Amino acid sequence: MRHTMTIFKWEMGKIISNWRRTMVIFLMPAVLLLGALNIFPLLINYLSTGHLQSNPVIVINAPESFVDFVSTSSTSNNFSYTFYSTDELEEELDDDEDFLDKKIRSGALMIRFSAKDENGEPADFDECVKKYFNGMARGSAPENVRTAMRVGFNANNYTSYIMAEQYLLNIESSYKEYLFDELGEAYKEVGGGSRWKIDDFNPYTYVMKNRANANYGASRTIPAIMILLMYYCVYSLSGEILAASRESGFLTKVYLTPISEVSLLSGKMLTVVTVSTISAALTYLLLFFSSWLNRSNSAFSLLPFGMFLTPLQLLFTLLTLVVTSFVMCALCFGIVFQLRRMEDVLLNLQIPLVLLIIEFFAQMFRPTTAVFIEYLIPIHNGIMVVRDIFLGTLHVGDLLITILINAGVTVIMIALCIRNTDGMIHISQGGDDDTGKPGK
Repeated sequence: MRHTMTIFKWEMGKIISNWRRTMVIFLMPAVLLLGALNIFPLLINYLSTGHLQSNPVIVINAPESFVDFVSTSSTSNNFSYTFYSTDELEEELDDDEDFLDKKIRSGALMIRFSAKDENGEPADFDECVKKYFNGMARGSAPENVRTAMRVGFNANNYTSYIMAEQYLLNIESSYKEYLFDELGEAYKEVGGGSRWKIDDFNPYTYVMKNRANANYGASRTIPAIMILLMYYCVYSLSGEILAASRESGFLTKVYLTPISEVSLLSGKMLTVVTVSTISAALTYLLLFFSSWLNRSNSAFSLLPFGMFLTPLQLLFTLLTLVVTSFVMCALCFGIVFQLRRMEDVLLNLQIPLVLLIIEFFAQMFRPTTAVFIEYLIPIHNGIMVVRDIFLGTLHVGDLLITILINAGVTVIMIALCIRNTDGMIHISQGGDDDTGKPGK
């Protein structure tokens, strides 16, 4: 144990003493990926709709209240509105009968307002809403007055679907409150409705409301991001403190000292796991603060507003990251010990990185929950557990299975590394093959 801690302190001292490398290891990957997370939705939006930032919305028969709401509400800034009356829309359709279909297929939303009076005849939307509140103030709402705000979108376009969901979540609810404030005066005067806004009266409710929506959205990207960046850190450090150290001959010198193979590998592994776990935690904090700064809550944002985990969820997440880091480290050490040429080592260490990048994009568009067999796959099960934590669907049994599987694989792979003691010995490149045996 003493030798393990000696190796650990030595390796940590080398990392911390070089602040530039420390910044690269801890912050640079997270900062770059954070930038990519903000740019990627803009590119998807542009490819889908032809607009870089604002999301197009076609509004038909917009009442005056909605026009005023759009011009004054900060929640509507993520959308660009084009207003058409029924006559104007008919003129567009006369020129091009596929006008609406083309707009919707390109990713635009269509909002259509309609209203009918007591006789079932078309009527003014705002007047019908006002009649409803006036009736409620007298004790009975008019039964035959009808109002509707219908949202149309392209069901075959994922970005259009997400935009419609975001529109209904943010704009529709805010517009209803606006109608009540502007047209429901008679109802409020007799004590109807709520005189307190729950978000102002109870900040906790406001936080939990946004947390539920944000965590669900973050579950598509955040788990794979943390595991991906953690592996990047693990493979970089493994190449530095093990493969490069062997290449320079320093690892061989340490191996020939009284320090045992177990202590040597344990100290280096503890270093890699510590640094990679801290890097993943810093990544989470960076993403957490970014989510709470995202007040506009763009429909295409991969970091929805209000991401938040409870203390118990944070503990489970940290535990999952630690055990996943151990199995990653064991995998990288195993690759280093099996291959001798530095270029072969680096090439094979990057293969899992490519697979994790593919997994990141797969998880982004995955609508289903995890099946049991996925918790039996090392590293992948870590993504599934963190995903379940964000969704609030984690079962403790799945967490325990993940811990046991990753711990078992780690022990097996480290045991294989210890048996392959030749992997610690530097072999000259000249005339030697991959196994370190003299070439013929």
